[in-house]
Amino acid sequence: MLLLAGCASSTNVPPAYHPPRPPSPQAVKDGVKKGATEVKLTGGLETTAIRQADHGPGSYFACLRQSGPSAGRRPTYSVFFDDDAYKGIQSSVISEACEAEPWVPVN
Repeated sequence: MLLLAGCASSTNVPPAYHPPRPPSPQAVKDGVKKGATEVKLTGGLETTAIRQADHGPGSYFACLRQSGPSAGRRPTYSVFFDDDAYKGIQSSVISEACEAEPWVPVN
């Protein structure tokens, strides 16, 4: 005869969810440089302010491109973060509106 008991208690409660926060300025600088290396950008770089993402591998992103006079011919990338963690880089999409953002040099 097989008997099964149905009451069990567990004290293992999953941790509370804490949404990712924007990355620190140093994390952005480091992540942008890492992403630029991955996509083989050389020379000067420009980036935009961090914005919240609704898609992609991270919760926040900054746009990235190589600096130079011909902005229209330079590919634009999105660098993604969760907190201070670099999450990846991919080609920017129209919905990110990188072209409409103000660009600043990466120091």
